[in-house]
Amino acid sequence: MSAFLAPIHTWLFNKIVLFEDIEKAFIKAYIEKYGEKAETIINESKVYGEMIDTHKQLEEIIDLTNIHGWLQNKIVNAETRQAFIITKLKEIYGEEVEDIAAKFYRDNGVKCGLMSKEKEHPNNVIDIFDAMNNYLLEGMPCDRVQSVVTKEDDIVEWYNSRCIHKSNYDKIGGNVEVFYRLRFHWLASFVKYVNSAYKFEYENDVNKVIYKIVKVMG
Repeated sequence: MSAFLAPIHTWLFNKIVLFEDIEKAFIKAYIEKYGEKAETIINESKVYGEMIDTHKQLEEIIDLTNIHGWLQNKIVNAETRQAFIITKLKEIYGEEVEDIAAKFYRDNGVKCGLMSKEKEHPNNVIDIFDAMNNYLLEGMPCDRVQSVVTKEDDIVEWYNSRCIHKSNYDKIGGNVEVFYRLRFHWLASFVKYVNSAYKFEYENDVNKVIYKIVKVMG
């Protein structure tokens, strides 16, 4: 285990913070729309941990004796809280709850796409794929979930070799398909705003989903 902070730890920490930004946004919207009932469910979600205090430096809050474990725990907690809030509110108010969350996933994808456009300037499909992974939270780096099947000038295709998110939804009685639907919104927005010459697509294969970044034709 690493006993000191390295760039990869800051990189992952920043991705967790971006993911929690989505949570902050839809929490505010849910409270405004659903009032006390939303507040109750949001408070109950805190059994899965509090969001990161972004007013403090990473060095002040991370467990330096267990950096890997601390980061992994923050990822699991963030995904589980979101799953809990969305699932429990959907049980009461229906599909509009997911629609509200989708808006903020799209907004965050736009934000991250514009950040990447300014910082990394990705000008081809491979650059976009690599840049995407500086913002998309997909577990720990050691999880190595993404399996690339096509990497050409005009297209990158990949699939997830395993699902590292389902257990977080299972523990609260939710459906992980919600997670993936929301992620599709994020990916489409990110790709569109990082470089409008490309777009995100996906298709259902036999036992997996194939994700694609492709050049816009015409």
